[in-house]
Amino acid sequence: MLRSCRNIAITCRFVLLFPVIKKRGASNTKFADNSKEVLKLASRSNFGSHDMSAYRLKDMHDADYPGGVVVDPVPITAGEEIVVFYNGLLAQSGADGVYLHCGYGNADNWQGVQDMRMAKTGYGFIKTLRTPEVSTRLNFCFRDTAYNWDNNNGRNWSFEIHNG
Repeated sequence: MLRSCRNIAITCRFVLLFPVIKKRGASNTKFADNSKEVLKLASRSNFGSHDMSAYRLKDMHDADYPGGVVVDPVPITAGEEIVVFYNGLLAQSGADGVYLHCGYGNADNWQGVQDMRMAKTGYGFIKTLRTPEVSTRLNFCFRDTAYNWDNNNGRNWSFEIHNG
């Protein structure tokens, strides 16, 4: 899809492969409509500065973690925002939409289970969420719009959330 953008007095045409168009140090940068999710990146990161969204996503993608899943930042602190990046089986199979299926608590008895649509980027899918204010476990897996699941070979993904 072709879009026009105005970025610091320069007009350009480009193929929209990635929802965030940002230059380092640019203060008047335009973003694609679906970039709101990507811009809500957590303020603490293991993958570069939180204000360089495109670079951070590329680093998360290039980390090539098992299953194509990156959670950032880790360790996870109660009450903080985290980013879940997914470029696993469903994404690589051509899924047009992916949902983060997540809940909290014991890995065998999830509480507060919800499906959250992830934003599609040129590197994979991404979702930003705020963790509960108490220490617990974050448990999740993924599904596509056709209800195909990636549950880490039946193990799901599980991360401890600590109190600072």
